[in-house]
Amino acid sequence: MFLRLQPLLQSLIFLLGLELILWKEDLVVWIILSLLVISAYGARKIGGKWFFAVLPIFFTLSSAALLYLITLSFEEQIFIFLASGMYYLALFGAYRLGLYAGDQTAKGMNMAAMAATIFFTYSGAYGLYLNFFVPLYYLMLVYLVVTLLVSYQYFLIIKPDDRKTAWIYSFLLALVMAELVWTMNFWPFGYLTTGVIALILYYVLWDLVQSFLLNLLSKKRVVANMIFFSVIISLVLLSAKWLPVV
Repeated sequence: MFLRLQPLLQSLIFLLGLELILWKEDLVVWIILSLLVISAYGARKIGGKWFFAVLPIFFTLSSAALLYLITLSFEEQIFIFLASGMYYLALFGAYRLGLYAGDQTAKGMNMAAMAATIFFTYSGAYGLYLNFFVPLYYLMLVYLVVTLLVSYQYFLIIKPDDRKTAWIYSFLLALVMAELVWTMNFWPFGYLTTGVIALILYYVLWDLVQSFLLNLLSKKRVVANMIFFSVIISLVLLSAKWLPVV
């Protein structure tokens, strides 16, 4: 059964919270804080463990950031409904993993929610950085912290008995992404294109680490990832709007 009452109710609260952000701009801080508390407590209760709260918390923050960058009303509504659906997927995956840690479908849900959280965070943070001239080290810190914790929660799902290894590889991924965003700062792209490129880079590195932890890493997989990375990045760069560097 794909629908569960508690994740569904919490997702509806998330949806209403994003709607309130649009209509009650003077209460944005309080609305976001309320959503963060609900996300943390609700995910802990649904999944049974605190690390399941990582995705809903960062997904809430990044959704609010991206919502602020969208200008057209109908695009805002589309984004809210899509984000609420992905929020539900994260909670439903946590619910199923709480019942059975080996649920492969639930791991897929968590993986999808993780990718959405990473993309929203990378794009939203970079958009705020461009629009408000935020110091670059703040942007690097956001990439570092979010990549570290989001990666850790997934690696802990697939390697529940080896927290040290999960932390080590999560930290290495976080350091790489923080350095990459410093490099991408010099690229002439907007926040969405940069977010897509950063997500692709993260996915390639994350897949290699995941394969290593599951003893599935091979030369064939490395080559396949490199080909995938080259093709997708080329398509993104060819279709992207190259903005002048001011």
